Amino acid sequence: MAGMIDDFNKSYPGGGHVSIEWIGGEQWKTKVAVAMAAHAPPTVFYTFGGQLLDQYVDGGNVMDLTDALAADPAWKSAYSAKNVFDLATYKGRTYGIPAGGPDFEVMWQNEAVLRKAGAAPSPATWSAFQDVVNKVKATGVAPIALAGKDLWPEMIYMQYLTLRNGGPEVFNRIKTFTPGSWSDPTVIKSAETIQDLARSGAFTNGFNTVTYASGQAEQLLASGQAAFQAMLYYDESNMRAFAPTFAASADYSAFPFPAIEGAPGDQQALVGQPAEYWGVSAKASPAQQKEATAFLKYATTSQTYNVDYLAKAGFTPMTDAGAKALQSKDVPNATLLKKLYEMGTQAPSFQPYWDQDLPSAVITPMLSNIGELFDLSITPQEFASRMNDVLAQAKS
Repeated sequence: MAGMIDDFNKSYPGGGHVSIEWIGGEQWKTKVAVAMAAHAPPTVFYTFGGQLLDQYVDGGNVMDLTDALAADPAWKSAYSAKNVFDLATYKGRTYGIPAGGPDFEVMWQNEAVLRKAGAAPSPATWSAFQDVVNKVKATGVAPIALAGKDLWPEMIYMQYLTLRNGGPEVFNRIKTFTPGSWSDPTVIKSAETIQDLARSGAFTNGFNTVTYASGQAEQLLASGQAAFQAMLYYDESNMRAFAPTFAASADYSAFPFPAIEGAPGDQQALVGQPAEYWGVSAKASPAQQKEATAFLKYATTSQTYNVDYLAKAGFTPMTDAGAKALQSKDVPNATLLKKLYEMGTQAPSFQPYWDQDLPSAVITPMLSNIGELFDLSITPQEFASRMNDVLAQAKS
């Protein structure tokens, strides 16, 4: 990225001024939130889009990029994912440029563990997945690694099961503050399924003490102490760091979250989004906005960005040209990345992450209550009742 920035700064008329500050995880979320509250965002900032970005737009902090994209159709059409600008579009206007993606959650597996259990990999249905879970348990291995302390990895199960059981309409009612929407029968059924897994010992011991950043869940999967992990598609990059030998092996593979036979929900949709985004500050000067927009076009459509910056770090490219270059460049796990690229770009639809597409007043109690579901400290009905109250309070 540094070399690309240097090249842009040298080529920009009059000399460019682009520099980058790397901030990760919760620190990034906090810093951006504080900057937005102070109406002093950085000239270019990273965002997941959705309702949080909408809030920033309503606060007058985000530049409208609609006209810049409309004036350059080749730029606007350069990205491969379907509906790639959806989560950066608010009230018919576009406020973000794709930064990465598609970004979605999958089921990762250790095929060596499955072979030992006499189970086939990549179970396509929930009943087949449960059969594999039981076979793995019979070998003395806990089937599922889970970084439960951070709570959002537990949300993956709750969200996918609700999507598979009831379709996108269930969450659409929740995010539009429909009274009692958390009591939908498919939400209750999904919570019951999670508690059945927890009671049966499907998750590794102490899962609610494991953090995502520690890499412990990845190491459990890599070492054969678990068979599955539901996680972000780009967790492959973490596996490279925590267990590089396993990350490079054919036993490390991904498949879509299983379908639920006979359920009326969406069985093919992915939980995730067609892109993550770069936003531009509405508070920046016209000259800064012009340079920022030129840089985002230059960077995000380039081979350097898509292959050297994204793919070599374990993220799929955003353009067809980047995908075609995977095999010809020195990209680790290029075959796996190509499969993930195809999974994301061919997905018929995405449901945005619940913790990115709800107001912050709902997100925190939702994650806490999901954690209590997994810990078996509340019932599904109590979960629904609590969340209905949270929704009512957030709406008022």
